[in-house]
Amino acid sequence: MSNKGKKKQEQEQEQAPTDVSIYIAALSVNFRPAANPAETTHWFSTDEVLAAIRDIDPSAKISREQVFSALRDAGYDFCNRPGSHGLLLRWMFREKS
Repeated sequence: MSNKGKKKQEQEQEQAPTDVSIYIAALSVNFRPAANPAETTHWFSTDEVLAAIRDIDPSAKISREQVFSALRDAGYDFCNRPGSHGLLLRWMFREKS
């Protein structure tokens, strides 16, 4: 392989997006999707989930959109916290016992 070909391959590998599903699977070890606000034990924003992923893997190339899609695909839902003032949507998680 030529030098040019190797360089292009390295750039593609560096820019490849990170698979978000491994992080959602890790979250799902301790949490499951909450069916409604009453059974929710933890409320997280998309940015909080993204920050937790980047905290454990600073090189992760993940967007907010990927986190949103991955959580939806895993069955998680979001809503405004009951009794909150203003509109601040959060993901609903239920801690597994």
